[in-house]
Amino acid sequence: MRRSINAIALALATSILSVLSPAASAATQARLAASPGAQEEFGVRLIDVPASEADNPRAYRYIIAYLPTGTVIHRRILIMNDESRAARLSVYPDAAHIADGLFIGDTGATRNELTTWISVQHQAVTLASGGSAMDMVTVKVPRGATRGEHYGVIWVQQTAKPNKHGGFGLTEISRVGVRVYLTVGRGGTPPTSFDIDSITGYRLLSGQPVITAHVTNTGGRAIDLNGSVRLTDGPGDTSSGAFPTQKTVTLAPGQSWNLTFAMPKNLPSGSWRATVSLASGMTMATGMAAVRFPPVVAAQAGQSPMKWIWLALGGLALVLVLGMGRYAWQQRDARETVDVL
Repeated sequence: MRRSINAIALALATSILSVLSPAASAATQARLAASPGAQEEFGVRLIDVPASEADNPRAYRYIIAYLPTGTVIHRRILIMNDESRAARLSVYPDAAHIADGLFIGDTGATRNELTTWISVQHQAVTLASGGSAMDMVTVKVPRGATRGEHYGVIWVQQTAKPNKHGGFGLTEISRVGVRVYLTVGRGGTPPTSFDIDSITGYRLLSGQPVITAHVTNTGGRAIDLNGSVRLTDGPGDTSSGAFPTQKTVTLAPGQSWNLTFAMPKNLPSGSWRATVSLASGMTMATGMAAVRFPPVVAAQAGQSPMKWIWLALGGLALVLVLGMGRYAWQQRDARETVDVL
């Protein structure tokens, strides 16, 4: 699924190609990220933002709420069709979870406690080319709801007609969606906070200098982290940056993960002072550490991995040849011994 509307219009997207078989659904877990190569072009974005979250940039992309039990909220979403033909789209809530630094949406209307609280006004919409439609998402938190964090996603899905090829029926399912971060509680809103535990600099085998910041979510709500790193006090009192994170990292309360920053390959070797600045919505943190990038050695700068593979294969061939030669020599000795006897 490529981003077809604009950056703010697509909260997240995925495209799935699955074989129509009983086992197909087990292999179609989708991550909330763009998937290149798909042809569908449609999008969805959140319209309503609570006044209390007006300064929170995350609230313009995701449904984020802290609610006591018995509360009802409504959020409008705008669905857009940028295809050259009419599109029939289904709309439904799905379960989601956070793992390995990613917000992961399930597929096939997987249920969890949160999805039983969510309903959509229009479960299916048909849009002409270039058309759009508004839909309403309602969340009703029951009296007996489990307190704490709950995650879900509102999927907008298009299913192509099965295409039979070679005796197999193939169908393409494309989805875009809006994340849902819902915290159930009573009293004050849980704090949002995180710690930058460590900052490390190193070089990859390719010679690429990289900085990694290990971060822990120390608050009571999920966070979506991004930011940048600046380098100062380098060789010759030089400075460089800022360099952005390679991707946004999502963490549930108590989770930890690494954020990675890639530096230019021509960055001078030696000691630097790295200043990492991260943010999740309105919550920010900064960490500093001394890092050192070693010189680029010959194996990193000029030798490709294929050279080492060919050297290994050549060595293996030499061992085989020597082994076969030794075996042939032993066989010759055995024949000579038989002749003498």
